[in-house]
Formats: sequence, C-alpha cells, structure tokens
Amino acid sequence: MNATDITELGPFAVRTYTAWLTSGILAALGLIAWRAYRRDPAVVTCWLDVGLAAIVGGIIGARLLHVLLEWDYFADHTGEITRLSMGGLAWHGALIMGIPAALLVARIRQVPLLPWTDALALGWPVGTITAWIACRGAGCAYGYEVNTLADWPGWLAGELPDVYGLIAPHLEIQAFGAAYGGVLFAVALLLTWKNWLPGVRFWLILALTSLGFAIIGFFRIDPAYTIHDRRADQVFDLVVLLLATMTGSVIWLWQCGTSEHHPAQDTVAHPELTD
Repeated sequence: MNATDITELGPFAVRTYTAWLTSGILAALGLIAWRAYRRDPAVVTCWLDVGLAAIVGGIIGARLLHVLLEWDYFADHTGEITRLSMGGLAWHGALIMGIPAALLVARIRQVPLLPWTDALALGWPVGTITAWIACRGAGCAYGYEVNTLADWPGWLAGELPDVYGLIAPHLEIQAFGAAYGGVLFAVALLLTWKNWLPGVRFWLILALTSLGFAIIGFFRIDPAYTIHDRRADQVFDLVVLLLATMTGSVIWLWQCGTSEHHPAQDTVAHPELTD
C-alpha cells in the first residue's frame, strides 16, 4: 500500500482512493435526493434506491471490465480481483451494468426515468471530480513524465506517484480531469437552473465527459490495453460519445414529436418528462 495514499479518519486509516470515491458517491446520492425532494418529498427513498442500484451495478461492471482488460495480470493474481481499495475501475464498464440496474429498479420502484437522469446529470460530474482526485493519490491515470519541474509551471506538472508507487515529475493530468469535472458540474447546474433540455441533460453531460476524457487520454502514460495501437479507454470514450449523442438525440426528438401531437396534454400525459 502506497503510504502517500493513506487518509487518517480518527483511529481508522483508509486509502485515499477509497475515501475520495466514497465521498463522491455520497455527494452524488445527496444531489439525487435533493432533486427528488424538490419534485416530491415522498419519492426520495425510491429515487435513492435507483441510485444505489446504479452504483452497485456500476462498481461491479467497472471492476469486471478492468479485470478483463488486464487479465494477463489478474490471471496470476486472482486474489486481487475483488480488492477494490487497490484501484482499478474502468468507468465504461460502470455504464454497461449500472444503466440496466437503474432501469430495472426504476421500473420496480415506479420512478420516472427521465427526471431521474436529470438528477444524475448533477451527480455524475461530482463522481468524475472525486475519481480524478482519487487517482492523483493512488497513482492511476497519470500523465507523461517530464524531465524537471523547473521547466514547467506548478499548475501544469508536479511530483506524483505512478502505478508502481514511484514518485516522479508528471503532467498534472488528474488535476486537469478534476477541473474538467468541475466544468461539467457547472454546465449541469446551468441546465438545471434554467430548466433547459429536460430528459436529455445526463446524455449531454455523458457525451461531454467522453469527449473530454478522449482528449485527456493523449497525455496519459499509465499502462493500458490497446486496440489498434490506441488506448482502449480512448476507443471506449468515442463509443460512449457516439451512443450518448444518439440516445440524447432520440429522446429530444421524441419529446418534440410528443409536444407537437399533444401540446395541451403533454404535461399530464407524460409527467415523467417534467422537472
């Protein structure tokens, strides 16, 4: 365990990676609960159930995808497959299992999906911010190593650990990722405040996330599985960008068509579309 990745919480010592991810999850759930309360205080528990299902499914999916991509390592270290505190989550896998889990529980708990995803649009960037900060301490998703910090401004490079725990001057890629998450959160706040693009906000935020991460990937040097000489995470970023754009477009077009055909009954006939 990397000594720089330890956080003291009273008598307990936990990995900073775990602490940051947990705080991000709790903050995201808090935002979902807030949006549910604004809609109807009686539905808060139901909305949180959907959020918990998405988180559990997402963590399992993210870990499974990481293990599959790094199977050459885990084949000889099977005991580490379930050790999440060591890091190793492929966020694209979180979508593969998290979205179906949310859909299932939303149906069971009768939670209107589009308003719930609008709430998720606020929580997602928070998780993004804390995940990048967690990686900064744990030594994952790090940037290119530079010769000396003297040639770089302090905000652009720093002494950071790599995946092996070795400290060296690296580009502040994790800080850029966290800052980009802050930009996404600001966009989500603006959309929520202005009530713009209801039902489409999460897919827009997800598309922007994928686009930003694909660009950041050009500056990463941490070991990664490759597809046709390109980082697998960048390939997955572009796939998610395409799917999120298509999904958001379909929802937006469907809403436009519904409004045109039933202008007077739109709010009543489709309450799940209102915020």
